[in-house]
Amino acid sequence: MNTPDKPAERGLLDFSRDSREFKDALALMGQVLGPAECEKIAGMTAHPLFGDAIGYLVSSTWGAAFHRPGLPLRDRAMLMIGTDLALGREGPLKDHIRIALHAGVTRQEIVEALFQSIFYVGAPGFVLGLKVAGEVFGAADAAQLAQAALGNVAALKDVGVRLGPINHVAMAVADWKKTARGFAALLGLKTWRELPIGSQMLDDARYYGQPAEFSWISAFARLGDTLLELCQPVSGKTMFGDFVARHGDGIQHIGDLSHPDPLGLVQAYTSQGIEVGTYGKIGGVAELFYLDTRAQLGGVVLEVVAPPTYAQIADFGTDVTFD
Repeated sequence: MNTPDKPAERGLLDFSRDSREFKDALALMGQVLGPAECEKIAGMTAHPLFGDAIGYLVSSTWGAAFHRPGLPLRDRAMLMIGTDLALGREGPLKDHIRIALHAGVTRQEIVEALFQSIFYVGAPGFVLGLKVAGEVFGAADAAQLAQAALGNVAALKDVGVRLGPINHVAMAVADWKKTARGFAALLGLKTWRELPIGSQMLDDARYYGQPAEFSWISAFARLGDTLLELCQPVSGKTMFGDFVARHGDGIQHIGDLSHPDPLGLVQAYTSQGIEVGTYGKIGGVAELFYLDTRAQLGGVVLEVVAPPTYAQIADFGTDVTFD
């Protein structure tokens, strides 16, 4: 006996070119990206292997998600901008800035949102955002708006001092050798100088002004004129340990290790209420100041060393080479 054919089962990523979601997606993409780009993306849905998946994603995002009631398109776009900054997604960020502009968000509002990200995703997110914003609505406009945003911050609390070149960038990491292997493989920095700094080396050690005992391992490598450092906390309370515990591995502090008046620099900052989070004095001579400038510098700590020749610390320690 003949039985009627059963309807074909739909896969998880199937989509219909006749669906309202797909049509809404194409309409929005055409308005935001332009007809040529829209046609190009629509054509990708005909790919024999990935077409359905592409169509499903386009329908679900540009179609269903952005057209849902309950939250205006401009708010959804701004939310996605923040998400892209947090994840470092350059391509989607460009699209979402375009959607925000289409939805009525001003360029100034977009740059202000990028600036807001400094305090939550760090300065690299702000730099990425400005780069992409410059590609969308012009580098000159982006730079002018960014200067205005940063000028507003400076007006709140200008410490009245200026650094020279930032010649030192340091990461706080759970395992410096693991991270160094990555630098060796990707950037060719195969030799690092390992310098354990233990409590026996410190004549004076403090954590936010209170006497403390701590130790860490520093590993140094030079990349051009920049001294790179990997700081692995070992024991006690340090700003390195705090960073790793809260955020995992990442850029934790920067500094000008050749500033001509390091102690004057520290006094200028602390007189404005900026605290020294971690302090250590080595050999009765070299002093390390890690200033808690996270609120002012988007989560980054500023290191000051005295005397400035202390940048030669990378000449001490033991070489470790990674293949």
